[in-house]
Parts: sequence; structure tokens; C-alpha cells
Amino acid sequence: MNESAPPAAAAAKAAGGPDLAELIYVELIGRAFMRVENAASVKPDGATLAKLSLDLAAAYFKEKQASLAALGPKNVGYEMQLDDLAKWDKK
Repeated sequence: MNESAPPAAAAAKAAGGPDLAELIYVELIGRAFMRVENAASVKPDGATLAKLSLDLAAAYFKEKQASLAALGPKNVGYEMQLDDLAKWDKK
């Protein structure tokens, strides 16, 4: 697995299931497989498809994290200062 893989991908891999990059690779390789006169060929080559699948998985997780962050709670109308935290500590 790629060292720069997102934490969610590493967790999925640790759980024993295939990660997103592997699933994308299987899909891409299946679509790139061509049968020509009793011979099989893959265009483009498998290494290129593997790199592409890793890049696509990384882009997916980056956008997913951004989308989830946008759904998180908003601090509307509240402004927190360090002095406020100090007051809590004294109580």
C-alpha cells in the first residue's frame, strides 16, 4: 500500500478488506483487458493502471474528507478567546 494512503484506506486494509485503490484497479484492469485473436492484451499496462487507481483513491478520500468537514458543526455567532478557557479552569 502507498505510504501516503489516507487513514481510512489504511484502516480498511488493516480490517482485512480490499482498499479503494484495489477495487478501482480491478475495475480498470477489467475494462482495459482486450482479447485479440486467441491472445489477451492489456492496454495501458498494469503498472500505469495501478498508479492511476492509487491517484483516484487518494483524490476520492481527499474530497470525501472535505465534504464531511463541510457538514460538521459550525461555530456561528460564538467567538472563543483564551481568557474564556482560563475562566472555566478556575471554576
